[in-house]
Amino acid sequence: MFNSAKFDHESVRTRYRKARARVLRQFCRDEEGGILIMALLLLIIMLVMGGMAVDFMRFESRRALLQSVSDRAVLAAAELDQTLDPADVVEDYFQKAGFGSAIIGSPIIDDRSGSRSVEVRSEIELNTFYLRLIGIDTLDAPAASAAIEGTGNIEVSLVLDISGSMDSTVRNSGGKRRYQLLQTAASNFVDELLKPEYENQVSISLVNYSANVNIGDELFNALNIRGPNYVDIGGFETDPNTGAPNVEVPERYLNPSRCIDFNDSEFSKTTFDTARVYQQVEHFDFYSGYKGTPHLTSCPQYDYEAIIPLTQDANRLKNAISQLRPRTYTAIHMGVKWGVSLLDPSMRDLLATVPTIDPAFRGQRPFDYGTAGSAISTVKYLVLMTDGENVANRRLHEQYYDSTTEVKEFRDHNFYRWVYEVSPDRQRNNRYNYNTLVNHYTRQEYSANQADNWMQSMCTAAKNRNITVFTIAMGAPEHGEDEMRACATSGAHYFEDEGGALDDIFANIAQQITDLRLSL
Repeated sequence: MFNSAKFDHESVRTRYRKARARVLRQFCRDEEGGILIMALLLLIIMLVMGGMAVDFMRFESRRALLQSVSDRAVLAAAELDQTLDPADVVEDYFQKAGFGSAIIGSPIIDDRSGSRSVEVRSEIELNTFYLRLIGIDTLDAPAASAAIEGTGNIEVSLVLDISGSMDSTVRNSGGKRRYQLLQTAASNFVDELLKPEYENQVSISLVNYSANVNIGDELFNALNIRGPNYVDIGGFETDPNTGAPNVEVPERYLNPSRCIDFNDSEFSKTTFDTARVYQQVEHFDFYSGYKGTPHLTSCPQYDYEAIIPLTQDANRLKNAISQLRPRTYTAIHMGVKWGVSLLDPSMRDLLATVPTIDPAFRGQRPFDYGTAGSAISTVKYLVLMTDGENVANRRLHEQYYDSTTEVKEFRDHNFYRWVYEVSPDRQRNNRYNYNTLVNHYTRQEYSANQADNWMQSMCTAAKNRNITVFTIAMGAPEHGEDEMRACATSGAHYFEDEGGALDDIFANIAQQITDLRLSL
């Protein structure tokens, strides 16, 4: 029988509360299974991240496949040997790859004599599996390709070394000298680029450099030039051909130099300031022998050494190249400066005034960087060749070239003879050694290191404008090779050889310029 008197309800409730508290304390102290919650949270995050990676991998795989189809399509369509409609070729490639609806608009075709350009843009939409969890339901995979076979619009500056070391004999060449091998290689290069089927598409500007660059009468007259010119005002005289009296003769520059100076800052940009006034370089032969007439002048003085701008006349170029002869020391930076300037559109209006510019190019070239109003891009190339390295340059002190008498004397006599037989100090000069007189009458205009820096600045500026720079070191010293390698667009655009393979190198460059290529 239950004895309610003996049953203490309060005691039972107390024991229950204590037991419950003991169980709760035990539960709080128990760490078993605590990591499970964190693991579940991390697992969810990992699943989401892994799923995103899957979506991105699927995206990249499809994008790469689309780009591959696009590249193959334009390359096949641009092939000049195939006779099908280029647009049909592109569309067929996309259809067979399962991307028939991916093409945006229609392929852009520019088909002309000697070249064909094909451009296509496409895009596919990819549904996502996991990115939709964060609100991204689809990814758009784009592709763009363009290809050109043939020439398109091409501008080339061919910059050739005619320094004194080009007279060196090349081993295993049958006794030929460097300049002779260059003449053959450069002439063949011209023929490869100026084929009849490329008419009006390829322009070549020829720049020859030694200690400076002869810009020729036409460019010289088109620019604003200031002395030391010492213009002979001309007047009237008897015509030596007909004997007619009192025939008016034009003004004549007593200083025959056709070279100009640049400021340091102008070696860091491709643009050419056609408005400013330029300083004419003196006519000054520092190197030829005692009895020699001036022929090793710091400014190359002969007509065939002058710049030939924007031409497609292969015979004119080859005739000039065939007459080139080694001159004085090396100023590669000057060749690069003029080569790049003749590719820059800032020269367009000035060159339009030059009478011998090819009519097909007058007022149009140099084209703007980028496109020339069609799918075919304007591609610009600087092809730079040297057999040496930059050296310090010497110039006359201005006080020895500031009178008509002095200008005439340096026009007619070399430095050595002028010092000892013509100068007002000739009697005193005989008491001093030659080196002392050199330092007395001349100054160092710049160091070799300065010239290297200017050259590399010009190369960098050109490459920043997407001018492709090919460089050739022909038997150059190690430092010269290093400078040419640094100037080139890439290692694949740099060539070095002792001279025996020079023709093959120029042929290789010509092929790279004209061959089928992807342009985007």
